[in-house]
Amino acid sequence: MIRFRPSLSQRLSRMGLSPWMLLGAALILGLTLVGLSVRSNQRERAFMVHNLTDRAEALIWALEAGTRTGLRLSPGTVLGLRPLLSETARQPGILYMAVTDMSGAILAQSGDGSPIPGVPDDVAPEFSPTPMLVQPQDIPPLADVSDRPMWRVRNVDGREVFEVFRVFAPLSRSHGQQHMGGQQHMGGGHGSHGMGMMGRMLGRSPDIDGPDPNDVFDNPPPPPPARGGFGGRPGPEAPRQVVGVALVGFDARPFEDALAQDARNNLLSAALAAALGLAGFVSLFWMHNNRRWRRIVRDQQVMAAEVVANLPLGLVISDPDGRIAMINDAALTMFGKQRSEIFPSGTEASQGDASKPGRTARARRLRSLPGLEWEALVARLAGGARILEQETTLAVPGIKPLSVSLGGAAMRNEDGAFLGNVFVLRDITEMKRLQADAQRNDRLAALGHLAAGVAHEIRNPLSTIKGVALYIAKRMPLGGREEEAAQRMIDEVERLDRVVSELLEFARPGSFETVQADLGEVIGRALRLAEADLKAKNIAVVFEMEPGFPLVRISTERLTQALLNLFLNAVQAMDHGGTLRVSTRALPEGMFSITVADTGPGIPAEIQASIWTPYCTTKSSGTGLGLAIVYQIAEGHGGRVSVGNAPGHGAEFTLTLPVNGKN
Repeated sequence: MIRFRPSLSQRLSRMGLSPWMLLGAALILGLTLVGLSVRSNQRERAFMVHNLTDRAEALIWALEAGTRTGLRLSPGTVLGLRPLLSETARQPGILYMAVTDMSGAILAQSGDGSPIPGVPDDVAPEFSPTPMLVQPQDIPPLADVSDRPMWRVRNVDGREVFEVFRVFAPLSRSHGQQHMGGQQHMGGGHGSHGMGMMGRMLGRSPDIDGPDPNDVFDNPPPPPPARGGFGGRPGPEAPRQVVGVALVGFDARPFEDALAQDARNNLLSAALAAALGLAGFVSLFWMHNNRRWRRIVRDQQVMAAEVVANLPLGLVISDPDGRIAMINDAALTMFGKQRSEIFPSGTEASQGDASKPGRTARARRLRSLPGLEWEALVARLAGGARILEQETTLAVPGIKPLSVSLGGAAMRNEDGAFLGNVFVLRDITEMKRLQADAQRNDRLAALGHLAAGVAHEIRNPLSTIKGVALYIAKRMPLGGREEEAAQRMIDEVERLDRVVSELLEFARPGSFETVQADLGEVIGRALRLAEADLKAKNIAVVFEMEPGFPLVRISTERLTQALLNLFLNAVQAMDHGGTLRVSTRALPEGMFSITVADTGPGIPAEIQASIWTPYCTTKSSGTGLGLAIVYQIAEGHGGRVSVGNAPGHGAEFTLTLPVNGKN
């Protein structure tokens, strides 16, 4: 046997999935995860910008704070700002820091070693150069700068620079001096001592009064310091003076590398999540499909169990060891067994539900079912043969033998492994009876046509013979041999006439007109017709009829004749008296029955099937047409007649007829 391996699309289709569905789900999931990754990268970038902007603003505020503590922007101021910028720019990630004036000229920047105007070279300190210097053309116009930090990304010599800038606006000099006056103790003393230290840092004498001629921002002279305690600390509302632009340049490469690494991680996470999501999607559909198929299988198992349980056929399935794996109720009835006898462990084997199998290890073997040669049947199946509609007799002790049609086959899976045998038994007893009835009816019909022709041809000569015999009897002396012979001839002619009458009655059509009648009256009329014969043999009559018995549609004349034939047969069977019992009973499905039983010797079982055949009789004086006529009348009413031997009594005939007639 050639087996083709199903393709992936076919396997997915069996699972309830389409390749296009999976592709669409993967695409949607991938796009969703890519969008989430891009959004996450954008948040990371925004966080980086915010972080660098806040850091730059903190550095610029630190520069402004230095200015507010008393630094004046003079050549000395440049000398003071340079170390502050250089030291601050030494922090990791800072490329440069610079401060410009209102015209865009660079006042000071980190790492600038150029000469300071007005400061001798031997006085100017040495500064280590920074990785990058700000060029005048790189300074943003003051009109584009605001009080809030702004940023831009520049490419300087192939290097990405994240530059933050805003206006450089320390407090006015007067406020700076007030603030400084309040902090004199921090300078190490009061009055000119503290200012002397700051002044020396600015390159200015503390004893000089009036405006500083080198103050490029033209700040007014400071007011006299407040006496006693700390000077007034300026609040948030203190005026600020825009003096230029402050710039901070950060190395963007570490942040870009971090963002790229984050992007790679996000893409990797997205791919992993997409794979997991797709796997989960497939698993979800697989679980749904699995539940659906399990439900379908359960439904099919229940359906199969109901079909097997209600089959009018006996079904027996055995396992590879020859033990009964399953048997339905019809088969149990045929074999006269109870389920507990087949499965003595108490586990009820199902009649078709594979989810509830019987424990075949404890089940009986096939040979425990009587009536069939199981070993021979199993041997035939083992040889590769199949049993098809084999008619046999199922003879189970204590049960009436059944005619069954037997079928059997061996069960194998796709790999050829033996799974067991299955046997199907169909009760054909009724079918065989119907076949016998049909054959008998054919014979009766042919015989009836023959009898009608024969009776017509015989009756006319009989009338002539009887007339001649009567003439001879009258002419002969009474008591003589001639008169006795003539009388015997007359008797035989009358007997032949009765036979011809019965033949004509038998040949009458089987269907006839029916009317609604009281069954009790019909039975009583038949008993009255047989009353003389019953009394002659001292036979008692017992008539039993249920009260309120309904009216029935029958042919009163023909049914009376059938009952009379049964009564006379019973009288002839009881030579030494006895009891004739007649009873009626209403049956289900619109039927009723009339039972006629006697106390005679009964009818042998071997001839019960042939007593309905014309001219079949066990009596020396009988014609053999009485029961054939009864059978014909029962069929004409749409019913049937059966015979049996009552336990401990004689024969028992039962007429079963429809209440509402044949139609």
